[in-house]
Amino acid sequence: MTDARSVAASPASHRRVQRVPEAWPVLHLEAGVPAWAGLRVEGLVRTSRHFDLPALQRLGSAEHHLAVHCVWGWSRPDVRWDGISLGQVLETAGVDERATHVVVESASDTYSSCLPLRDAAEGVLAWGRDAEPLAPEAGGPLRYVGPSSFWGYKGVKWAARVGVTDRFVPGFWESKVADPIGRIPTEVELP
Repeated sequence: MTDARSVAASPASHRRVQRVPEAWPVLHLEAGVPAWAGLRVEGLVRTSRHFDLPALQRLGSAEHHLAVHCVWGWSRPDVRWDGISLGQVLETAGVDERATHVVVESASDTYSSCLPLRDAAEGVLAWGRDAEPLAPEAGGPLRYVGPSSFWGYKGVKWAARVGVTDRFVPGFWESKVADPIGRIPTEVELP
């Protein structure tokens, strides 16, 4: 297994090519699927909000095409995600001018991820994948999918809390990998 540090440090002549698996790998740390009780948006916002899935869907639903790239060497290019951009949800809460980052946390309290505000807003709160409802083992009912230019560890299954903050707050993988920012380096050849 190649870690993010060795990929980032590898010379261009040693490019790592991501493979495309036939089926979606199911990877998560939790022993089981956690109970999901909605999505809270809080922190540096004018109005904290709580959404159940129908309330999020009423805000707007769109088809988003984002790739998922895993540091373990696989990618799923151009995946169709049904959901709403995190930016739209943040607009409903009104982001404070001091805000610089967003932390998305899992309902399991095990996993979280932090992205700069602008990048996080480009991600999607998804309730569907490839025209099907998102299965619980895939992060359903609500999964945060980060922008395609970031490693998959910046996404969060069972997204339950969005915290808007004025600093980088490392999440589970970000505190363990050599690259807490998570942008995919140019040395990695994507499908």
